Amino acid sequence: MRRAAGAPLIAAAALAQVTWAPKFEVGGAFPNLVLLVVVGVTWTLGARAGMIWACIGGVLLDLTSSGAVGPHALALLAGAYLIGFWTRNLEHASPVHIALTAAGSTVLYSAVLVLTAGLLGQPAPEAGVALQLTLAAAAYNAVLMPFAMELLRRLQALTHSAPQPS
Repeated sequence: MRRAAGAPLIAAAALAQVTWAPKFEVGGAFPNLVLLVVVGVTWTLGARAGMIWACIGGVLLDLTSSGAVGPHALALLAGAYLIGFWTRNLEHASPVHIALTAAGSTVLYSAVLVLTAGLLGQPAPEAGVALQLTLAAAAYNAVLMPFAMELLRRLQALTHSAPQPS
């Protein structure tokens, strides 16, 4: 995916995540669209690209939150890093692998956010509530990940088939 296509995609995902994604709540959790983009980019373009877009998407989420700048970026970076390890030792990725990394990245993302909230003195949910929300979000993101991958593949095909400016 070209940078010109990636920037509007991550910005749109962040904007949609903070505006209308909470309306699709299931079990107290709603889809983490930026995380889905980061997982998809990491699988399709590699860990380095995934970490770059994790930083950008995380900062965008941090700027829309009432807390400090950095926790979302750090949490997304951790997920992209985890996927980088996973992909390094895997010859062929199946949709199950990709969905599992979305779930694992969601768990790691949530853990980092709860930990940083505690360290920064910001409000954080109790352990039981945090665990329930994390598991619901992990399942939700795992189910959505194959659709997100298909969307990213189609966008990537569109950007690669577009004529190059001279």
